[in-house]
Amino acid sequence: IIALLFLSIKNEAQPTFELSRNIYRLPYDNGTVMLVGRDHFTHTSPDADVKGRYDLNGTSQGAGCSIYRIVAAAPGIVRRVVDNHNSSCTSCADDNNYVWIEHANGEWTKYTHMKQNSASVTAGIAVNDTVCAGTFLGFECDIGAASGRHLHFEVRQPNNPSNVVISVNGGFMARSDAEHYVPVINSISKHFIEDGDTWTTTSSNTCTNTSITVPNSTIVNDAFKIYMASTTIITNNNTVLLQNGANGVFHASTSITITPGFNAQPGSYFHAKIGGCAPTAFPGGCN
Repeated sequence: IIALLFLSIKNEAQPTFELSRNIYRLPYDNGTVMLVGRDHFTHTSPDADVKGRYDLNGTSQGAGCSIYRIVAAAPGIVRRVVDNHNSSCTSCADDNNYVWIEHANGEWTKYTHMKQNSASVTAGIAVNDTVCAGTFLGFECDIGAASGRHLHFEVRQPNNPSNVVISVNGGFMARSDAEHYVPVINSISKHFIEDGDTWTTTSSNTCTNTSITVPNSTIVNDAFKIYMASTTIITNNNTVLLQNGANGVFHASTSITITPGFNAQPGSYFHAKIGGCAPTAFPGGCN
């Protein structure tokens, strides 16, 4: 993606979570029916106030740990692989199996609870491998503190890219070390996932709409609005209001035109980008 326009409007009061700068695909192999069990607001953990994460399930082919193929959500470099564990419990987070991948602009994604040896042996991935969007990473399972078979997925932005601290046991980034982002998704109409959604995954890199005229709209606190077009986006003198705490993204391949009537209040977050709708490329390509 070549970013020709970037506009960020923030102030002291900010949304609970910001949208990712990068674009991601859904982290299951093509054709998988995926259910969002918990999202950035409803996810809980041993620290009850830790949110910003996702619990996802494959649903179309039955149970078991050798069915649902987890894939990379965007090109990047594998930074951590731990998959030697084989126990499931409610209070053994240290025994999670997980993969961390670093993506463009320094965002990272985590894939947790995968089947023993399915990352390092079955998928054959290792630290410092460069992977593409859709590269097989391992099988969905219930290893560690999983409370049932699922994929734990999250997008983080480390505060200090030169010193990313991840615990070996469990693979955790501390809350104070990295922000949670809501991933912008290329393959569904609203371009983000939330609790209760069911989607069939795809590798399509085509924008949902050719061109978009943004209608009169108000985006409220902690709400998200994402427009993605393969040619143009224009507000066309319509009243478009991002209230304090709102998140908005305009992403088009050719041009974005913001006209009088657009208003992003202090405390909102908005960015406009020029580029395609494929997952964000990683410098140097992928294998």
